[in-house]
Amino acid sequence: MDVSSAIQKRRSIRKYKAKEIPHDLLMETLEGARLAPSGANRQPWQLIVVTDAERKRGLVPICKDQKFIADCSAFIAGVDDPSQKWARVDVSIALEHIALMAVEKGLGTCYIGAFDGEKLAAYLGIPKPYVVTVGMTLGYPDESPEARSRKPVAELLHWERYGGGE
Repeated sequence: MDVSSAIQKRRSIRKYKAKEIPHDLLMETLEGARLAPSGANRQPWQLIVVTDAERKRGLVPICKDQKFIADCSAFIAGVDDPSQKWARVDVSIALEHIALMAVEKGLGTCYIGAFDGEKLAAYLGIPKPYVVTVGMTLGYPDESPEARSRKPVAELLHWERYGGGE
């Protein structure tokens, strides 16, 4: 699958099949994060991958009761060091690489931004000063959401300066 196809096929999946991802496939998917670009190639992030069913159930109340988190095959917490200038951006890029690899491998993802950061850090044993920037579910989709509408490109782009038309 080419990148353009993966971008077009990617959807936020909130319903997963009760199926474990084979370790080799999981590692291939996570490899996308390692290859992601980062400021000065520092890779100032780490990932915590939760696959244990009981641990995933424990994430649900911390993540604003998003019940589908318990049903995914893996929950990934993107952790960064806030003292590093581009860490938040870098960990986000790493997770997007995972999202695109997942599409290629027949897996689905959903970004998780609604969570109690302090409780999640404590639950995952993350030492200070590190923080969870974003989470992501990963698993075998049990739904095929239609593409959502997007703004026309003309509403999103500016040329040479803000408000500059094509």
